[in-house]
Amino acid sequence: MKKNIISIILITLVCLIYLILILQVINTQKIALGVKVNGFNLNELENQWSQFIQQELTFTYQDKTWLINLSDLGFQLDYQANINQAYYISHGSNFFVNSKNQLAALFNLINLSPAYQINQEIFQNKTNQLFKDIEGLAQNATLIFNQEINDYSLQHSTQGIVVDRQQILNQLSKQIKDFSLKAITLNIIEDKPEVENNEVTIAKEEAQRILANQPYYLTFEEEKYTINKEILTDWIIFEPIQENNSDNLILGFNLDFQKVKKYLDKVALNVDQPMTNAQLETQDNKAILFIPDQPGFEVKRDLTFDNLVKNLLSNPPIKTTPIIADKALPKIRLRQTNQLGIQDIIGQGVSNFTGSPANRKHNIKTAVAKLNGYILSPNEEFSFINFLGETGPEQGYLAELVIKDKKTIPEYGGGACQVSTTFFRAAINSGLKITERQNHSFPVVYYNPQGFDATVYDPKPDLRFINNTPDHLLIQTYVQGNQVFVNFYATDDHRKVNIKGPYILESNEDGSMKAILTQEVYKLSGEELEKQIFYSNYKSPNLFPVETGQKAENSE
Repeated sequence: MKKNIISIILITLVCLIYLILILQVINTQKIALGVKVNGFNLNELENQWSQFIQQELTFTYQDKTWLINLSDLGFQLDYQANINQAYYISHGSNFFVNSKNQLAALFNLINLSPAYQINQEIFQNKTNQLFKDIEGLAQNATLIFNQEINDYSLQHSTQGIVVDRQQILNQLSKQIKDFSLKAITLNIIEDKPEVENNEVTIAKEEAQRILANQPYYLTFEEEKYTINKEILTDWIIFEPIQENNSDNLILGFNLDFQKVKKYLDKVALNVDQPMTNAQLETQDNKAILFIPDQPGFEVKRDLTFDNLVKNLLSNPPIKTTPIIADKALPKIRLRQTNQLGIQDIIGQGVSNFTGSPANRKHNIKTAVAKLNGYILSPNEEFSFINFLGETGPEQGYLAELVIKDKKTIPEYGGGACQVSTTFFRAAINSGLKITERQNHSFPVVYYNPQGFDATVYDPKPDLRFINNTPDHLLIQTYVQGNQVFVNFYATDDHRKVNIKGPYILESNEDGSMKAILTQEVYKLSGEELEKQIFYSNYKSPNLFPVETGQKAENSE
């Protein structure tokens, strides 16, 4: 009998061990079989939650009743957190705990509470709106400028009453565990002001001292902008601040950032300017016009605001605050232009956009105008995306078709690829080193011959090349008829450029094709300087349906 009992125990242990091992294999990198969240499998939880948060929740106070659902209060299921807790309950660092939990889950003994999030901003705004008839927020003591006495008057603090929102959250936390909503009786608590009447003295003295020393000035180079009493009293605000790094709050002095920013926006109209490099216009392959360089400035509103507040709070107040502006120095100064070595046309790119719609023609001309006249320093890398900049309606672009996400859809700037293709041809013909280029997704008639194109789309793909000539390089762009021209001017180092192709390697009935283009560049001595091979793999145009009803966005 004793042996039978021992045998039964051993058999039971062996079976249990086998069961544990089987569960370990079954549950490898998976949520343990049988784990539930609020009584539901994870694949059921989201649907159950969606139904639950649409149920009406009732709040009551005295004879008043409010109805709202949890969704409108900002409650959201944290699906990833539920996955994590369901997974790690049986995949921790302790093998024995994992095994115990996997066995428990198998017999439906693991039932987790749902993990959820609350959008505090939505919760606060919705409850403010719901309970506005019974709440009265406390009012801090503050200061109001009184024109009659030409000084600040005290606006007294007042006590208030508010709904205890933490009590609401605590009760909802319990109810959510059961997916069962019950009416909640609101608890009203006292709302005390953070700043009492006797805690405004320092702020009042600071404001009085600042007004007594007005006017103040914002300056930029030779320009001076006056801040008088009228402006100051409109800007000055008072906010609770910590008293000497303690938890107690007192009234503090500050300026209204939005009002100061609005003032600085007007100042910036006279200060902000784009950086301009010295440029050249050419005629008959000769430089005939120099455009002087100009540093760029951009007012830094945040830093200027911080310095202004700091200066006003100094004792005594500092009356003049320099306007802080980022300064961008031109890369090419005017004094350099007569030593840049821009003498000869070293290469040209041409493309034809005959048959383009009106919007596409407009965008091509806009991009061409933007890119005309840039000068590249020796070894400088040209980025078409960076030099072209934004291509939205603010820059004068219109909506036109582009290739995006396996579709052909209208976006602002459509047609810029006509210009990037022309730049690619000019760079190839000039013997420049191409560092980034990508062909279009499918053959486009505007870029014939196929294999000699370059697509761009902010931020990638881009067209990039390096000015590997001995000196600076001038970019000249213009439109003539239905053709785009890109000319590169630099010092002619007599390099020899051999262009092979583009050749079609494969052409299919569905319009897909493959092409190859080779650029060989040799020094005057015959030594090879560059050899680059460009493969183009075009898909069928049928894979990119035209969707003209799409909303236009910015595009390269």
